Amino acid sequence: MRRAAILGVALAGSLGLPASAQTVQACKGQLITHAMGQTCVSGVPKQVVALEWTYVENVLALGVQPVGVAGVAGYNEWVKVPVKLSASVQDMGSRQQPSLEKLRALQPDLIITTKFGATQNYAQFSAIAPTLVYNPYASESQYGEMRSTFTQLGAVLGRAAAARQVLSNMDAQLNRVKSDLKAAERGGESFVFAQAYTGSGGTPTMRLFTRNSMVSQILERLGLVNGWTAAPQPYGFTEVSLEGLAVLKARNFLYVTQNEDAVFAAPSIKPLWQGLPFVKANRAYALDERTWTFGGPLSAVTLANGIRAKMLGR
Repeated sequence: MRRAAILGVALAGSLGLPASAQTVQACKGQLITHAMGQTCVSGVPKQVVALEWTYVENVLALGVQPVGVAGVAGYNEWVKVPVKLSASVQDMGSRQQPSLEKLRALQPDLIITTKFGATQNYAQFSAIAPTLVYNPYASESQYGEMRSTFTQLGAVLGRAAAARQVLSNMDAQLNRVKSDLKAAERGGESFVFAQAYTGSGGTPTMRLFTRNSMVSQILERLGLVNGWTAAPQPYGFTEVSLEGLAVLKARNFLYVTQNEDAVFAAPSIKPLWQGLPFVKANRAYALDERTWTFGGPLSAVTLANGIRAKMLGR
């Protein structure tokens, strides 16, 4: 499938203190602990750059338009949330290799990125602006990590009240969908959620989401039960072949695949697909191909509404 300035550093050596200790002593603003240490953020950042789409969505949800984003075209194509990215945002290059030159030219006062995107460039990013680094896959609860990161960003951006309201709205909507499923006597049903794509050699491949994933934990909050019992994985999914679906006992199969990739329509595949119990029972639900499974609160609501629409027809 198509596919994410610390203060006091210069003084630390001369004072004989570790950079982190000097940061604590020198910070006159907010001292933020994140995946790669501590960063001092002075004042309320106005010129924000987000180098991973989850954090683009988050700052938009908080009412802040970023000035720079990595992979603008991809974000606009794949992340479908109510708040749109401004046409004036500057593209910082790819999420894997953002342009340091473009970052310097933009002169941001905050950079937000992921640990896997900052491993090689954290020092360079921090020399340009205070940099916050998050690891959305570090926790056993990716949903819990999403909430805590969103709350922290709300505080950093002076939008703590907005962050609480967004999360409250999300909780209320998830509860509404849960109530609708329960009223339709669909609450408590089991599911497997997959991203399906044609792999090398034309072989269908399924990413089945494990219980630590954002997807699974959102659906569990809707009152559903994950039928994929594989051990939690770092990125929240296990890859299996189509044959692996034959042993699934889940009542519902929810999946995302791309319109141009007819994963289950090939002559050699179609009979096996059509013979699966949840397909024969009309409980295989294809979600919108642009369903984003790695986002923040707005994506969570979009996913929940998509689940209700498919399972209940409304």
